[in-house]
Amino acid sequence: MPVVDFVGRKNYIPSMVRAITKTHIIGAAEGFSAVDGLVLATVNAPYKRDISVAALRECIAKAKLDDWPVHVATFFTDVEPFLVFQFASAHGISKSKLAKAYMATKAATGEYNPDLESELVSLAPSPR
Repeated sequence: MPVVDFVGRKNYIPSMVRAITKTHIIGAAEGFSAVDGLVLATVNAPYKRDISVAALRECIAKAKLDDWPVHVATFFTDVEPFLVFQFASAHGISKSKLAKAYMATKAATGEYNPDLESELVSLAPSPR
């Protein structure tokens, strides 16, 4: 059984984000960032149909799965939490809207991400 280097895995993606230009991937469409590329590579990999950055952004901003339930669920479950936050920030999605979309996706699909959930909870204002 192979040994998984979790520390190396966790550090690999951030290093790739820094390795690719932070503004745009060479040859990519205008406005397509390295974060967008990593996110789309993850959410589209297992499926025949590809979601676009615009469609993913709209689903998250509106907290609706529309025709993309598996892609949106994959965004919240398979994309590293720091990339989820970077994607949301880059596309003008507030942390409260992100949390709302995550909860709607979790309720609709049953899929969840304990790491992302803990980070969303830690960002929530404390009750008074």
